[in-house]
Amino acid sequence: MQASHTHQSSTRNSVYRHSSPAQSTTSVSDNDDEDFNKSTFFVSPEPVAVSPAQWSRLHILPNTSGSPSAHNSAGSYASRLPPEILIHILKHLHSSRDLYHAMLVCRAWCECSVELLWHRPNFSRLTTLGKMMRVIAGEDQTFLYARFIRRLNFLYLGSDLTDSLFSRLAQCVRLERLTLINCTSLTDSALTRVLPCCPNLVALDLTGVVETTDRVVVALASSTKRLQGINLCGCRKLTDKGVLALAANCPSLRRVKLNGVEQITDEAVSALAKSCPLLLEIDLNNCKKITDASVRDLWVFSANMREMRLSHCVELTDAAFPASPKTEVISQLGPNPFPSATPFLADKLPPLRLTRQFDHLRMLDLTACSALTDESIEGITAVAPKIRNLVLAKCTHLTDAAVESICGLGKHLHYLHLGHAGSITDRSISTLARSCTRLRYIDLASE
Repeated sequence: MQASHTHQSSTRNSVYRHSSPAQSTTSVSDNDDEDFNKSTFFVSPEPVAVSPAQWSRLHILPNTSGSPSAHNSAGSYASRLPPEILIHILKHLHSSRDLYHAMLVCRAWCECSVELLWHRPNFSRLTTLGKMMRVIAGEDQTFLYARFIRRLNFLYLGSDLTDSLFSRLAQCVRLERLTLINCTSLTDSALTRVLPCCPNLVALDLTGVVETTDRVVVALASSTKRLQGINLCGCRKLTDKGVLALAANCPSLRRVKLNGVEQITDEAVSALAKSCPLLLEIDLNNCKKITDASVRDLWVFSANMREMRLSHCVELTDAAFPASPKTEVISQLGPNPFPSATPFLADKLPPLRLTRQFDHLRMLDLTACSALTDESIEGITAVAPKIRNLVLAKCTHLTDAAVESICGLGKHLHYLHLGHAGSITDRSISTLARSCTRLRYIDLASE
């Protein structure tokens, strides 16, 4: 047994000696909400082990309390520490090497540190993943290592991760966070087979996994009821069917990224807004079938929204956004005496009047939503007065009046993009400089 344990320890040291790879692009932990743009999609404050690990049946030792070595161990201060306290102390060891050495101190320390060590194995090379696979597949395991793994990040492996390798991860039934960015070799069959084996998933990043289909997402949604964050950017085969399954089965969703999923329509977005009340961030960039109707639902039902990305949603008009306070005054003056003079889509939907402020909204991207006018900007800034990052590049109908509305954001505004808004003049920019004193970046490019 000692030889086997030494070999496995050597393998573990190889698996964990690398520094952590870069995180993916979404966060699930509330503690990291302000750092969403700093590539922290899957971040959790600390490892989750709270009790000593259980030895595998092959390595359960008989009671040796009468032996001299056991007597000496029992007399040490370290061995007298309650496991809960020891685990709490070991959690503060951020170096995998330190955890590895702590595991070799004694049996009690091994039980309390092994799960912390296996909590998030890192892979910068395919050979490292192969070593881990051999350990978790071995019949003579000191512990059931696969059950300790809570996070896996395959960012550095990309297309090297094949179906055969990925299928072995079905043993990691307690997996909570999985990053598969640009793992383009994975097929929908492998994804459909493995992902439902991880019912504790709270965050999944499938960015660039081009074979992700509705079948994959439906299977995932039916088994991962605790899912809080999902990144499906670039999954072009996905349709409303998959997103509707997420909305129906995963009410705890907080972050949903659908950038470039061009087949989804208003039905899917409205379902997310109505079924996922905790929604904090949504990315609909380049979802060109989205119209005013579903975006209005986001404003109505997603009161906690912090980031809304609607870049290149070319069908959007002023009707998708909160109405300007002036709209209510105008409506009180009576019906439009010249109804045929304004045959726009906005006339088909009533002004969107909200009864609450969107004080949590920090980021709004409306790049290339070219139908927007000054009126929508006035409405947005009136209900979301704490926006930090406002992207209005290529909104060509905006004028100085829009900038004057933006001035109302005052000290809260840090980043402003107004490139290719050719009707904006120096006069409003001067007012902006005096009003938004904490502005860090402004884009006024004209070409």
